[in-house]
Amino acid sequence: MMSTAARRATLALIALHGILLLLTLPDYFVSIDSGYHVSLARWYGEHGTAWWDHINFGPGGRPNLQGPFLHMSVGYLGRAMGGGGMDYVRANAILALAEWGAAIFSAWFFARRHGGDWAALFAVALLSGALFSSISFAVGVPSGWAFIFSAWAVWFFVEDRLALSVLFTCLAIYSHLGGFAMAPLAVFVAAALQRRWKALAIVGGATAILTSPYSIHFLGNLAWYRGRRGDEALMLAPLTYIPAAFGVVRILRHPRKNVFLAAWLAASAPWIAQDYKRFLLQSPLVLAVIAGGELARFREWMAPRFRAAFATGLIALATLFPFTLPALAFEVKWNLGPRFPRILDWNERKQLAEVIGREGLNHRLVNVWNPTQCIAMAVFVPMTFQYGHWVEVQPRVYPAHDLSAGVKVYALPTPPDDPVLRDMAAHALLTIHGGTWMNSIVTLDAPAPLDEAARNLARVGSEQAAWLAEHAQNNRMPTLGELISDEAVARFRARAKEQRTRTGRIKAAILVYAYALEKNHPREAYGARGAADGFGEMANLLGDEATLDFRSEAKHRQLKANLAVWARAIRCFEKQDLPTKEMDRANGKVFEDYF
Repeated sequence: MMSTAARRATLALIALHGILLLLTLPDYFVSIDSGYHVSLARWYGEHGTAWWDHINFGPGGRPNLQGPFLHMSVGYLGRAMGGGGMDYVRANAILALAEWGAAIFSAWFFARRHGGDWAALFAVALLSGALFSSISFAVGVPSGWAFIFSAWAVWFFVEDRLALSVLFTCLAIYSHLGGFAMAPLAVFVAAALQRRWKALAIVGGATAILTSPYSIHFLGNLAWYRGRRGDEALMLAPLTYIPAAFGVVRILRHPRKNVFLAAWLAASAPWIAQDYKRFLLQSPLVLAVIAGGELARFREWMAPRFRAAFATGLIALATLFPFTLPALAFEVKWNLGPRFPRILDWNERKQLAEVIGREGLNHRLVNVWNPTQCIAMAVFVPMTFQYGHWVEVQPRVYPAHDLSAGVKVYALPTPPDDPVLRDMAAHALLTIHGGTWMNSIVTLDAPAPLDEAARNLARVGSEQAAWLAEHAQNNRMPTLGELISDEAVARFRARAKEQRTRTGRIKAAILVYAYALEKNHPREAYGARGAADGFGEMANLLGDEATLDFRSEAKHRQLKANLAVWARAIRCFEKQDLPTKEMDRANGKVFEDYF
């Protein structure tokens, strides 16, 4: 239904969010994946192509099976903007904002086509209002583009504009591996509902030819694909799901009357099996369109005197309190407040990378407390990491596991002025090369005498693990009231820093011990190196803002109980140099239960 008031309200709503997002460009927020994506983008910018990933899972690397669309776009734009590390960061921010704009435009366009101006207004309000659904596109992840391009692929197929359908089907595939399932499935469903098999053959054949370089590369390296997923929190948009559920039922009952929406909905379906959290996070793009249509029908059903109040109340609810964290509060707070949660601090990673480059350590394999948090260093200085991000593709055998602890450089979640770390340096157990207010770059000195390394581990490990067992709090997303309080955010960050610092101390002590073991006890050294990596991951989960809500309260309570046992068991090294069976059991239980 046509409505000038609805159009004006839609424009005002888009402008409100869009301007706030535009103001953040100088220090744009990112996703947990952004360090990985921008580091690969720089590789594209400098080398043109990236068939092999030389950054992750060193020393050998892995085939790069990521869809190249986003990486090439950021890489070539970043190179054109100057080619420095921060140029690629700015290019990523620009394209992330463009993705949000494309998602909002798509929701408006398709909702208006299927339900009129009021449906478009409601769809835009729902999609832009809920923090998690909005930000899942605003941070510029590749899967977001796959959701967007799949919609346009099927739209142009239904409109019988096959060349454009081929173009957007290819773009969906080149955006993300999931695009292989999303766009072709959507086009197939539309073709089946309309019985347009010839058109399907044309689009399918042309797409297969144009995407064959990627599909052949992927199939040729299929043995590397493990299908594992990294940790992620469950992020919901309930105000969108509720009205959309009624629309989904309507569409499924009469799919031939709703070919486009049925096919677009089908495009999201593979994510239910592959990654249901991603489905819940990004399917609100299509669900907002469906929900907008249902809400517009409901508005028309009402008596005219109630319609304005209904629309006003719904827009206010979607914008200010959408049954989840509101995007508007986050956008305002990011511009005016302490910018929480900061998933990735580009300036901090730049400083760490510059320490590695200045000290000439980037020729070494880089071991970090968490790859997701540290891959961003490769945006500023070329380096190769022992582990990597996007764990779906990784080697089945890790040659780095057999390398000596002494040949690597370490990024530890402990600041360089930390007294425990400095004490280890004073005893020539390690060298602190520099760092930031949060993290250090260190290397191990010559192997310490085993008894000295064991006593150091007993002291540091028991003290730090006992403190964590008693005081550590789960790394959860603060409430809205806490988020808008600068004091509450400051307290949160101070506590998180202490938790990750203490966990990092344990990792440092274990690394010193692992190095001391290597000459005469290689099997135990191998296990100790793995335990050090485990405590690095624990520091990430206990203290980094990228991992809010990654662990349940039950898992956190179990961790504290296990750490209390571990703190007692590690004291075996006060009198002996090798671990007891009790120590091995306690160590295994910490990681088995938490990871």
